[in-house]
Amino acid sequence: MTRRFRTLLAAVAVVATALGPATPVQADNPRRLTVATYNVYQGADLTVLFTAPTLPELVERAGLAYQQVVATDFPARARAIARLLAKTRPDVLGLQEVALWKKGPLDGPLQVSYDFLDILLRELRAVGLRYRTAATVTMFTGTLPISATEQASFSDRNALLVRDGLQVSSPQSHLYDAKVVVDTPAGITFNIPSGWIAVDVGVDRRDRVRLVTTHLDPSAAAVRDAQGRELYAALAGSPYPVVVAGDVNSPPTNTTGPYGKFVTGGYRDAWRAVHGARDGFTATQDPDLRNLPSLLDQRVDHVFHRPGRLVAVSAQLVGEAVRDRTPTGLWPSDHAGLVVTLRRVGW
Repeated sequence: MTRRFRTLLAAVAVVATALGPATPVQADNPRRLTVATYNVYQGADLTVLFTAPTLPELVERAGLAYQQVVATDFPARARAIARLLAKTRPDVLGLQEVALWKKGPLDGPLQVSYDFLDILLRELRAVGLRYRTAATVTMFTGTLPISATEQASFSDRNALLVRDGLQVSSPQSHLYDAKVVVDTPAGITFNIPSGWIAVDVGVDRRDRVRLVTTHLDPSAAAVRDAQGRELYAALAGSPYPVVVAGDVNSPPTNTTGPYGKFVTGGYRDAWRAVHGARDGFTATQDPDLRNLPSLLDQRVDHVFHRPGRLVAVSAQLVGEAVRDRTPTGLWPSDHAGLVVTLRRVGW
């Protein structure tokens, strides 16, 4: 080997080291797509606000709810969630209850106190997972006094995160026509919409999947069922295979609700395809997240997919085991997450 050639090789090695590894252009295995859904919990039970009999009681309950947000410590929970996802490395992550909390003086500006999306993205990067936000939808937003001197605001969001390297196109963000309206005894009316988001993910135009996440209403069955019908109809014209990963608040026994609508309408339940009709419970822990034993006894978080060009090959829960809790004993969320790997066939 000539001296000039050795010198050239050494220069190339220095440049390669400085640049670092090349960014991948597709998923680790282009014939497999790993999809997760995780309701990360907004941090407090806000339904207690709806029954407050007077305005002073409403303010007191709002203050207690904000204290619960602080106590349920999303930064620590996000760290636990990131560690769990580092083991499964989903390509696409559908998130629900991605809260944005702000606080400030009663007559002054509000400052962000907890941005769940930013916090989780930071913790994912810390464990070596690099995601970008492909789509979000903001649903309910409200501001209330939480004491005689302070106020707080809450925004409820869904988000779709996609691992670096996957091509993303056609982001969509929608609110359902069907929504809940709550008139409280204290004289305050809460309008509570829900929504869904979607992106097309793939390597090229011939190899794309439409990924969807949603959070259907947890409290009003008629509204939830209407939302499920809206979503099903909206996805009917997709030119690509469809995957719906979300908290639909509808167990397999709900044959006339959203679960029944999707599985009788041509979608497969990925958990059932892999494991049959057993276990898979994803909800719900106590609002303070400190209960023992676990209270998960419902399967309401699902990954549905249209069969044919997609086959579910694995499905696992994350965040359901006692060992998954934070060092201070908090569950990562009041839900478990669901991670499904789909094999793409016929392409």
